[in-house]
Amino acid sequence: MSLSIVFICLALVVGIYFYNNPLRHGPWFLSRRFINWFPLGMTYAFLYMGRYNLTVAKNALGSLMSNQDFGLIFAAGTITYAFSFLINGPLVDKIGGKKGILIAALGAAAANVALGVITWLVLTNRIQVRLLPIFRSPTRSTPLLPATRNW
Repeated sequence: MSLSIVFICLALVVGIYFYNNPLRHGPWFLSRRFINWFPLGMTYAFLYMGRYNLTVAKNALGSLMSNQDFGLIFAAGTITYAFSFLINGPLVDKIGGKKGILIAALGAAAANVALGVITWLVLTNRIQVRLLPIFRSPTRSTPLLPATRNW
């Protein structure tokens, strides 16, 4: 229900803008502008959402993901995000902006869908997973990286 309200509001805003046409552009320019910029704006929204959907998953998982697990995952994602600029900048300069945004959009879409499906599978008890097994000691249940504070 709330998602349909968002789509209705979005369609209403776009419709009002194109109906008013404040810069008096022709119909070809308006349709071309929409075809170019709307997918790019949605792609940016999905890339941005991909950084923060972990919070939604943590709330949905409840006690299955501790605050320490969440912190480790978020820290790994933040460090990856920071170092990706060192690789992605020169890479996109080499392959071109259009190809770069398409690759990023497909990767973000795949990651968002995967996180959503895995969260759904865990919540419906279709699969059992241990979160962050890479950071856990194989001989004991305490993590290899101890927390210094209780958040």
